[in-house]
Amino acid sequence: MKKYLLLGAIVFLFCAVKYGVAVPIRPLGPVDISGTVTGLNWIPEKRIKAVPGMSGSAGRDRTIPAHFIVRLEDFDGVDRQTAMTMTRYLDRTVRNDQEKDCRPLFVLLKINHTDKNYLKKGMRIKVSGYTIRGDEGGTWTHFLRIDIRKNNT
Repeated sequence: MKKYLLLGAIVFLFCAVKYGVAVPIRPLGPVDISGTVTGLNWIPEKRIKAVPGMSGSAGRDRTIPAHFIVRLEDFDGVDRQTAMTMTRYLDRTVRNDQEKDCRPLFVLLKINHTDKNYLKKGMRIKVSGYTIRGDEGGTWTHFLRIDIRKNNT
């Protein structure tokens, strides 16, 4: 009997991994965050095919909109933990090796925008109503507006 129970558990785990259940990330925001753009990478729109058998957004064809990955330094509006969470949603390799009471040096934001010349390094910006959502198929961000406070370029 124990042998069949163990075999059933293994089959269940195999099916759960193979056909995965959509696991949403913990939503974050809306937050208002401002800072200086010190790093910038614009990525064009990309179409991604569905993964057969997957649920959630990975289970259907989807389009990742054109967007910037923005590195903000000297930022305001979020605490240390929120800044680390926001950054790790976009780059899981970022580690906080600093003391627990130290503030991260930067935060990463994903800003959807079709104009690759909209943002520049050196700009001081404020992003209002920034939210992060997503699941195994992608990280989806939204914002209400961007105010360019100062352009140092």
